[in-house]
Amino acid sequence: MSKPGMPLQAALIPDCTKPEAHRAAYKKAKANDAIFVCIARHGQRWKVQLDVMASRKPYVPDQAMTVLQSAAEALVLDGTVEQANIGADYISMWPIETEERAREIGAAFHAAMYGLQLLHIAAPGQPEPSPPRPGGGR
Repeated sequence: MSKPGMPLQAALIPDCTKPEAHRAAYKKAKANDAIFVCIARHGQRWKVQLDVMASRKPYVPDQAMTVLQSAAEALVLDGTVEQANIGADYISMWPIETEERAREIGAAFHAAMYGLQLLHIAAPGQPEPSPPRPGGGR
């Protein structure tokens, strides 16, 4: 079982198909100062949602969000999802074929967001990476 504020295992991600379940899960994430994650039935398929604003900790910085953006784009390119919205404080992806796959994706992105958030807290003044030099040197 995960501790409050820690990444959730796939089986523990709440099904927020019903609005009252969504409200309760978001309220619980806020109470635990955690990044919100859920799945929800979207027609015959599933949707994954994450929201950093439930946590009072710093948001994931833009340069770190590019990692998540790239992963979401890979899911679109391979046909796992048709749409992915990535913002500074949220992620949503849909439609996903099965509940199990939605849970796997939700758990992976939740762990990544949580880890990137912790890294930003530990090393908040990280400089932007320098562009590669001609010839491959740094």
